[in-house]
Amino acid sequence: MSITIASTVALWLLVLSRLPSCVRQRGDLVFFVALPAALATTISGVPVSHAIDAGLRFPGIASLMSGCLVMLSFGLFRTAIVKAVVAPAEQEPVLRRGLLQTTAAMTVYCVAFACASMAGAVSSDQPLGRLALDAGSQSDVGVFVFMATLCAFLAAVSVEVTIVCLRYLPQMASAMFRTGFSAVALGCVVTVVAFAAKFARQIIVLTYVGLDYEPVLQNAFHALEGIAALLLSFGLMLPSVSERVAQWQLNERYHLVRLHPVWRRTAHASVVIDSVSVPLKGVLSRNPRARLHRALVEILDSDLAAGGNLLSESETKLVQKSEGALYA
Repeated sequence: MSITIASTVALWLLVLSRLPSCVRQRGDLVFFVALPAALATTISGVPVSHAIDAGLRFPGIASLMSGCLVMLSFGLFRTAIVKAVVAPAEQEPVLRRGLLQTTAAMTVYCVAFACASMAGAVSSDQPLGRLALDAGSQSDVGVFVFMATLCAFLAAVSVEVTIVCLRYLPQMASAMFRTGFSAVALGCVVTVVAFAAKFARQIIVLTYVGLDYEPVLQNAFHALEGIAALLLSFGLMLPSVSERVAQWQLNERYHLVRLHPVWRRTAHASVVIDSVSVPLKGVLSRNPRARLHRALVEILDSDLAAGGNLLSESETKLVQKSEGALYA
């Protein structure tokens, strides 16, 4: 239960992190990926599902809504990943195929729900803690098709996104972007495993073969689903975090703090422009990048004036790392 709550919170945090970009640019694809996913996880909670079913007087409608929102989210998720990493000339056929697959899967999903509902498989008379539509607890072909469609679609999208991420990962220059897309790829792999467990559970209930494993598969699905949501939320949140780090020049400020002791020890009065420009004071300045550049010049010029023996091996590595951050 705790992993489910954590994943729901993570998805809502992703929504909030992308909201400024959505308002500023009058649209943000990742925001529209996160919003339906966050709504779906919220709706799928047992208390919320019961409240929606009772309020609308339609057993199972919460499950239908949650599933449709998840499928919409994954359809937009594939679009967002393709637009982020695939060359514009290669995007159109991939996006068109994705749109057709999403539309077809959601249509089959809704039709299967309607058939199961008309056949009486969806009932409000469920034990406490059970949803009106729990595909893993009802031996009905319509319910099986209903949830099997969801499992197959989400697994297929996850496999496709994983392949795209792994294909373009080596070409990404930013370490934060590589980390983000690695988390997305790992989250997709976990999603495939989660829905494979859910699908196996449905088959067990439908065929009554191996019922002893049903609770294990159910618990595995919930745990893996939560882990996948956390990984995907983290991965999709990193690009927006990366933008803010770049805007606030946090990396430059960090290196100014690291360089301050080196500057204090090595900077010679003949090469220091003014005492006001000490690295530590530059941390809170409006232009830490310029202060970092000045600190590096003064350290290197002082070392050069001393015959190149002023810096220790660890200090030389720190200066080189700071130069790399400055010119990245």
